[in-house]
Amino acid sequence: MSEPGVPQRFLELAAAAMAPQQLSDEGLLARFGFPEEVRLAAGQVWRACWEETSLLVLILALATREVQAVPVTIDPPGEDAASLVVDGTRTAFGVEATVWAGLSGPIPMRVLDRVVDSWEPDLVAWAAEMAAGGAPSVPAGARKGVAPVPVFGASEDVRADLEDDLEALRAVPGLPAAEGSAKVVSLKELLKGSLPDLPALGTALGLSQPQVMRILRGSAPVAPGQVEAVAKVTGLSVEAIAATVRPLPPALVTAAEHPRWRQAWRRRAQRLSVSEEDARLTGGYEAFALAARETGGAEPDWEGRLRQFMRGEDLAGSGA
Repeated sequence: MSEPGVPQRFLELAAAAMAPQQLSDEGLLARFGFPEEVRLAAGQVWRACWEETSLLVLILALATREVQAVPVTIDPPGEDAASLVVDGTRTAFGVEATVWAGLSGPIPMRVLDRVVDSWEPDLVAWAAEMAAGGAPSVPAGARKGVAPVPVFGASEDVRADLEDDLEALRAVPGLPAAEGSAKVVSLKELLKGSLPDLPALGTALGLSQPQVMRILRGSAPVAPGQVEAVAKVTGLSVEAIAATVRPLPPALVTAAEHPRWRQAWRRRAQRLSVSEEDARLTGGYEAFALAARETGGAEPDWEGRLRQFMRGEDLAGSGA
């Protein structure tokens, strides 16, 4: 399951068997709208992916920055005693799909890529109850999975691959979020009034002098990717500078990690020739700094501010 094309192959297999219009780009757009308009909901089946890891997951419940979900497989076939095999007539896939309720757990929203289907409440309820250790009645149009025979057969290999993929997705770094009222020492306080070489610092950071001054005054944050450059120019240790990195407001982190912005972060990564993780990290801090300059001490509407920032990103990418 770890090859990046596998869940796409799932969709292609299902589309070849039945209802290709529902799984095509046009079909997904008609059913779920544009990615930036998507609303997460229990019962949705998403493609979750990051770098070389990719799989399908059924959402059971929502939390602030993650979803409770179970993996879903179509091909290769597999099942176990804690799974539900759903008939193709009950999904957009058109072929049997296995819901691995025994592998239920949290999935970060930041790895959700695209919603591909929406399932009925009885299927979701079965998976949730089974994951909680219950013994729910099997819904119509489905059957309970059976333990693989022999024990070390193909189904065990599928389950092991799923466990590895889930572990990899849960390990994807998130944005640093502020917790409680812990005070962060500003760069200005650390320098104790001694200004560094401003032109050198601006060159190292790729920023104008006014932007550098905002960082020194503490009105704009030192971003994680700027730590080494600031340490080199100021002569302070990397550890000391790293301690001045201000975590982002939780509401901004929640907004930035929502899958509605996944394509936007990828476009930014491509434009800047950086990884998706770096694109989201630097973009999060740029949106934070922009809002700080425009709102003063008031708590911004972070979702609105992020949309404003993304509109500027799209203009930059278009060369306008």
